[in-house]
Amino acid sequence: MRVHATPKQDVRSYMPYIILPLKIAACWEWFPNTKENYQVFINNIYLGMVLFVLTHVAAGLVVHLYTEWQDVMSSLDNIADSLPILVSIAIVAYCAFNRQELYGLVSFMDGNFKYYSAWGLTNMTMENSFQSARRFGRIYTACTMFSVTMYAVLPVIVHIWTKQPIKNWLYMDVNRSPFFEFVFLRSCLTQLFVGLAMGQFGVFFASNSILICGQLDLLCCGLRNARYTALLRHGVEHSSLASYVWELKSNERHNHIYNVAEMKSSDYHYDERVVHVFPKKTQFDIYSTIYDEATCNALRDCAALCQVINEYKYKFERFVSPLLVIRVVQVTLYLCTLLYAATLADRVSTAAYQSSWHTMGAVPRRLLLNLLLANRRPVVVRAGRFLPMDLHTFVVIIKTSFSYYTLLVNVNEK
Repeated sequence: MRVHATPKQDVRSYMPYIILPLKIAACWEWFPNTKENYQVFINNIYLGMVLFVLTHVAAGLVVHLYTEWQDVMSSLDNIADSLPILVSIAIVAYCAFNRQELYGLVSFMDGNFKYYSAWGLTNMTMENSFQSARRFGRIYTACTMFSVTMYAVLPVIVHIWTKQPIKNWLYMDVNRSPFFEFVFLRSCLTQLFVGLAMGQFGVFFASNSILICGQLDLLCCGLRNARYTALLRHGVEHSSLASYVWELKSNERHNHIYNVAEMKSSDYHYDERVVHVFPKKTQFDIYSTIYDEATCNALRDCAALCQVINEYKYKFERFVSPLLVIRVVQVTLYLCTLLYAATLADRVSTAAYQSSWHTMGAVPRRLLLNLLLANRRPVVVRAGRFLPMDLHTFVVIIKTSFSYYTLLVNVNEK
């Protein structure tokens, strides 16, 4: 069997839906990596405008709190209003200082993530993971924009309908045109930047979580099919392996998160197009040592994919870790539903154990043992490089938040 490299034609970029919203929020340059002076000027001017709008509103809120301050409980609503703006300023500034790292993350994903699984008895693609990430990104962005739009527009609608003054602090002492329209536009622009900055950070994090889970699905599928990949490389007919499909399907049941393994022949082996060799064989001995070398090659391909996943996880954690500390309460909720399965290292270990290891020789078994040892540590992202983002952390945050809530209620009642 020979393989020829082929470009990914189904998914050229795994996260194209996130670029435009990030550009609007100034987290991504309109002209990335440009050397033209006028393009650099446009990038810097737009970034300065976004930061000016956000800091101007934040400064106005600080002045309002200073002049109208009574106590914490009376000003709690205004303090809560300031938190999203401050977080958005931190996100935009952080992305501005670490843009090359952000570009490198997306480039590494597009260049190293695999779309097709290993050539085996069962095969899968990243299509379901990609569609799930894109669907989540679009729905979450739409919900975020609807929320911030209602926050900015609803008080004005109520004012026009009831003729009552707007109670929002932004409209204090504003009672005539054109100042009213100016404050309204400033409010809309601020909420647009806040919604996109915070929302797209969540989309970026969750989409990466889904795609990492998809790569783990491909890795587990490749491990379970390692011996069958060796048989196919030696010209064994795919249909001749049908007697083993029941065991493989039972092992794969409820073990894949997003992608689905299908019992059909594939023309790809980890994004490389397979050129089949004829004549095909229908008689074979799965325990024969002549398949050990090909099995070792299949396991090395799995190890290479495992290395890509771990390297990307390290790069991804290094980039998002400081921001996760800021948004740890909000991020943990949907992180636990999306990335929790990826934190379970025993999925890869179980797939390695289900790889028909008893049919392999000594050398493939040693390689398989190295894979098991390399996956003892879970694929977990940490906030601030110390706080693991998992269900335990989520429960601790909820318990601590409720404790603070009861403390505030008791203090206020006294």
